[in-house]
Amino acid sequence: MRGLKRFFPAYRLRLAVQEDAEALLRVHQRAILTLGRRVYNEAQLRSWATGNTSERYVKAIRDEGEVFEVAEARRAGIVAFCSRKDGEVRGLYVDPDWARHGIGSLLLNRAEAAIRAAGHDRVSIGASLVGLPFYEARGYTVLRHRHWKTRGGLFIPAAEMEKTVGRAFPRKAVHSPP
Repeated sequence: MRGLKRFFPAYRLRLAVQEDAEALLRVHQRAILTLGRRVYNEAQLRSWATGNTSERYVKAIRDEGEVFEVAEARRAGIVAFCSRKDGEVRGLYVDPDWARHGIGSLLLNRAEAAIRAAGHDRVSIGASLVGLPFYEARGYTVLRHRHWKTRGGLFIPAAEMEKTVGRAFPRKAVHSPP
């Protein structure tokens, strides 16, 4: 039975619904305040985490067309999420207790595939410095470094990144008769 665990992950993937808003907020806050410590100071972290509410996720899902895919564990509930809209990954957060198990990579791969299937040939991401090495390892390049204004009013260093993903359906070549 032990060998079967590696074939059956302890979580399932699904699309988020409005009722998941509190869990999305919890994962987001824990990821910022725990994983962010590697790069940002306490004031920057508090400013980044300030002002985010569960209503923001409800509005994004219901009114703004943002798609959230979540990883949900049987006992822990939602442990990670990735959100996307148009050709952009808007957020990718993994609960620190579930980090470094491949969930973030899996969610990012699925977001890229959905963006490609929607006809986009590039994926863009506004990345914190915490996520920068993660995205670079997955083929993203930095377009420019910038300072991002947090909800709490402080500016923190970040980067705009992009990856070419190609077209989902290559266009057929048009040949002229000889």
